[in-house]
Amino acid sequence: MMFEVYLSKQAKKFLEKLDEDTRERIKEKIKLLADNPFALPYRKIRGRENTYRIRIGDYRVIYSVRGHEVRILKIDKRERIYDRI
Repeated sequence: MMFEVYLSKQAKKFLEKLDEDTRERIKEKIKLLADNPFALPYRKIRGRENTYRIRIGDYRVIYSVRGHEVRILKIDKRERIYDRI
C-alpha cells in the first residue's frame, strides 16, 4: 500500500536552504515514508493525535498520518523543532 506524501510550505522552504547532501539524505527518508510511515524508527509526539517524528542525524521530521496520506508538517534541527510544533 502506497501513501501520498505532502510537504508543508515550511518544510519545503527548510529543505531548499539545506546543503545538497543533507537535503538528499532527508528526501530519501521521506520517500521511505511513502512505502510505510511506520517502517522507520519513529516516535509518537505526545499530546498530538496521529503525529510522529523520525530522526535523521541532527534533524527531525515531524509528520502526521491520516488514511493513505502522510503530511510532513515540519523539518528542522533537533534543538529548534519542538519549540513550535
